[in-house]
Amino acid sequence: MKKEKVLVFELGSSALRAMLAGRGLNNTFVVKAYKEIAYDGFYEGKFLEPEKLTTIFSQVISEFDCKEEDTKKVFIGVPAEFSSVSTTTVSLNLGNRRKVKQQDIDELFYMASEKAKDRNVEILSVSALSYLLDEGRASIDPVGENAISISANLSIIYANRTFIELFNKIVSANEFESVEYISEPLAQALYVVSKEEREEPCLIIDVGDLTTSASFVKGEGLSNMASFSRGGGFITNDLSEAFDLTISEAERLKAQIILSLKGRSNDYYDLTTDLGKTIKIPLSSANEIVSFRIEEIAQAVSKCVQLFSKSYINYLPVYLTGAGISKIKGGRDFLAKCLGRNVKYGVPPLPAKDKPELASIYSLVSSALGQ
Repeated sequence: MKKEKVLVFELGSSALRAMLAGRGLNNTFVVKAYKEIAYDGFYEGKFLEPEKLTTIFSQVISEFDCKEEDTKKVFIGVPAEFSSVSTTTVSLNLGNRRKVKQQDIDELFYMASEKAKDRNVEILSVSALSYLLDEGRASIDPVGENAISISANLSIIYANRTFIELFNKIVSANEFESVEYISEPLAQALYVVSKEEREEPCLIIDVGDLTTSASFVKGEGLSNMASFSRGGGFITNDLSEAFDLTISEAERLKAQIILSLKGRSNDYYDLTTDLGKTIKIPLSSANEIVSFRIEEIAQAVSKCVQLFSKSYINYLPVYLTGAGISKIKGGRDFLAKCLGRNVKYGVPPLPAKDKPELASIYSLVSSALGQ
């Protein structure tokens, strides 16, 4: 009997990742094939060159030999920039006091789905933030508990209809039988944050190349989500403009940056140019440029916290994923300072794969295998 494998695509703002993987021992994955492809990506909710996506998908599918693997279904992650979240409360009277059954929970989810239908969007998921039994008794997992009535505060995640239509065409052109869309922020929330930690609200900040998302997590769902067009690529561009560097030179400079260093006027980063020449870049100036952009991202996230919270939350666990800030030495600590909160890396719970930039792709694989 062949072990089940899933083909998953992660759509970053400047790179596309694809993975063909199955379950391994002890909740690990067996990766059959993996590829990362730089592409034009998306900005402010639009793909810059959507006509190239079919070719990229075809290239990956050919390299992965999906026909040989008998892969008939594809899973596609939906980034925050193409999705939205709403919450709703639905209630069910059980009649007599009895044990809550799984079919009661399914009924609540169905009620929420029907209530939330909209022709402009497609529902990706309905998940529970919290449950109340009878007159206010809170429960995380109510199945098996005795109650007369149950209400659920549910999170509904939508995908933009235009996004779904675009990728339905791409999948069809590559002759797959079916496609399933997975909310990337929700997949991350359920994979990199433990169930115990999710009993209270927490925040995931995913900083990519051209986009950043802030996802507020509670229970099995997202209570709120926002995204904005800022990321690590803006830092690269700032360094390029400030010191008249090519993008590749600016990337190499960014890799040298250490934000914890307080440079004197005669302290420099030695940078090798594309032509092999070594030039000196003032340390203080370079650090200030990087710090300014991270501070801008932190200010946007802080506004999201204020907007989505009725009152100031003293204890709000914060997780950083993506490569936009996490790859800058001292980037996470400076972000934490700007937010006035502790920030942990959100990483896959996998040996040797515990890197923030791998959170999305492995979260999507975990979600796909759990379908």
